[in-house]
Amino acid sequence: MGSISKILVPVDNSSYSEVALQAAQNIAKAFNASLYVHHVSENSSSTDEIRTKAKNILNDLPHTFSEGSGSVYKNILAKALDIDANLIVMGTHGATGFQEFWLGSNTYKVVSSSKCPVLTIRYGCRSVDFKKIVLPLDTSFESRQKIPTAISLANRLKASIHVLGVSTSKDKEAEYAVRNYIRQAIDSITDSGIVSTSETQLGGNITNVTIAYAEKINADLIVIMTEQEPQIGSFFLGKFAQQMVNNSPVPVLVVPTREDLMVSTVKF
Repeated sequence: MGSISKILVPVDNSSYSEVALQAAQNIAKAFNASLYVHHVSENSSSTDEIRTKAKNILNDLPHTFSEGSGSVYKNILAKALDIDANLIVMGTHGATGFQEFWLGSNTYKVVSSSKCPVLTIRYGCRSVDFKKIVLPLDTSFESRQKIPTAISLANRLKASIHVLGVSTSKDKEAEYAVRNYIRQAIDSITDSGIVSTSETQLGGNITNVTIAYAEKINADLIVIMTEQEPQIGSFFLGKFAQQMVNNSPVPVLVVPTREDLMVSTVKF
């Protein structure tokens, strides 16, 4: 089995970057991965302060610090390609109605354009230890592609997986498809020796249902795809994925669904 070998953490001087660094630290230790901390600077005088803060948060965990300038999301994406990152971990303030330096719209552009999975995490989240993973499955093929990623993460992080079958429809066809996919997922998870549970909730807003379930079971992570909708434009992030990243108090791992990066080839 492959491994996460390179984690990129874009940072500024905010609390959101601090929690992203803490989450990246835990994942890096679990995978024995190299950690790359990257600051996109508008003011070079702040770089030393951010470099020192990152070192203190990471408790001397080996890492590489770099600095870029210009377009924030383009710089992050270019850095990820340059180091061949397997994972990007970045903070986000969510739907709070205010703008940070690089948090906000840049998060969506990175998530929707990245060639590797992106973990978005908000300051104040319950935990960054990731011991309970929620895996929402709907009736789409893309939804099932993230199962290997969740299994690999759970194995390394010693986490349990909680499969949630969801659909906006309550009809019999949707129910049959969702329950069938849940059975397949549970079989794969059980074969991997991972503790799991399953539940089905049909009807309603998928985002709200997923977040409510994650909060009910005190989950630490939700794993989704860039979308169960067609890609439209270079920076399109579908409604479900965007709502999850924007509104979830629980960290969200977004896995690309592009044809050039199927989940089965992601190096976890």
